[in-house]
Amino acid sequence: MKASWGIDVGGSFVKIGCIVNGVFEIVETLPTGPNCEPLSVLRKIAEIIKREDSSPLSAGLGTAGLIDHKAGGIIRFSPNLPLWSDINAGVILEKYLEVPVTVDNDCNVFAVGAISSGLIPNKGLWLLITLGTGVGGTIINDGSILYGSGYAGEFGHTTVKEGGIPCVCGSDGCWERYAGKNALKWYYSRVAGLKASPREISRLASEGNTQAIEAYREYGRWVGIGLANLANSFSPEGFFIGGGLSAAMKHFEASAREEFNKRCKHPWNVSLLEDSPTAGAFGAACMGFRQC
Repeated sequence: MKASWGIDVGGSFVKIGCIVNGVFEIVETLPTGPNCEPLSVLRKIAEIIKREDSSPLSAGLGTAGLIDHKAGGIIRFSPNLPLWSDINAGVILEKYLEVPVTVDNDCNVFAVGAISSGLIPNKGLWLLITLGTGVGGTIINDGSILYGSGYAGEFGHTTVKEGGIPCVCGSDGCWERYAGKNALKWYYSRVAGLKASPREISRLASEGNTQAIEAYREYGRWVGIGLANLANSFSPEGFFIGGGLSAAMKHFEASAREEFNKRCKHPWNVSLLEDSPTAGAFGAACMGFRQC
């Protein structure tokens, strides 16, 4: 078949798919979890790819966490997969597949898929922010990702509140502690006295529930603070917002814009970049193909 393969390694599932004749499709899904052993999972991934394609063209892998791009894509830290620390997944998969394998942060992989699809322009400096369990970031210049010394784009771990909520990274007051999924849930529970999922909070806000609307107003305020910091630092052409929480942008855009305008003089140029269940694996396939 000789296809370009993409692998999206998440905290609950691995999605494996390929691009054939310009069309991407998911071939198989594997379960993961906090106790999944990396070598076993990578071996299964390789077996599935080789079963479907004896001579793959290329492969790419995306996962959340700290990826050492300068060292060739070593997974230094994964917030969802604790056993995946200092794992050179690319070298391991290359041994099995006998083709180049690119490994990168899931936000960067998502960005490459969007660039390849024409959703992010090939000209100018743009920032992609993903809002989900954490806050991811990618710096895109003229269609290419900027890595700096290897880790550029870790916007979720910039400090927005000195002495704030402790973060899994070891710091405190990180942006993702105030603009991630758990933050939204906390804002809602604080005003409503009840627990709810982000999907439920979005539904309630759409129905006019004042407590859900207030939770989104507070959430948007912190989104705006982070975006203003980035606008002042990078002066980008604009922002693209993706990730699981971005679907509810209509509920928090107004307060985010208000806070942004208080804190910087840059124009509010923020666009929603729609996510899909296959976006991670598709972007990984595109990234792998770019390197072959």
